[in-house]
Amino acid sequence: MNSGFADTEYQPRSPRVLIAEDEVLLRLMVADALRENGFQVFEAANLVEALAVLKTTSDIEVVISDMHMQNKHDGMTLAHFLRQNHPDIPVLLASAHAPPPASEGGPFNEFFLKPYRPEQFVEWIERHIGRTGSQSR
Repeated sequence: MNSGFADTEYQPRSPRVLIAEDEVLLRLMVADALRENGFQVFEAANLVEALAVLKTTSDIEVVISDMHMQNKHDGMTLAHFLRQNHPDIPVLLASAHAPPPASEGGPFNEFFLKPYRPEQFVEWIERHIGRTGSQSR
């Protein structure tokens, strides 16, 4: 009996992640790892591009940002912007330099020291948005 619904299997929407990283190869490596695990990835090379993505794209669920990007616009500035305007979006900062001092209520949720494995982001995001297990294709 046909219920009137299409015979396609329901596919949940892919979680949306924004990566703000000025090192092109590193950004591509992380983006590829996330895409391979079923995430929809938006890329930005700097703060201005990241803000444009946030303005034009709805439902970003996680932001990953380099802490020190070019032109004095850094991930900490992006993290502060997100805390003020999108407080529910988790922010992950990464840097080759020592992490910023931990403080209660800071603008970011997690800090990754470079070099890191892109899979670390996948694991952290899956734990914090309620996904379990890899969605690899």
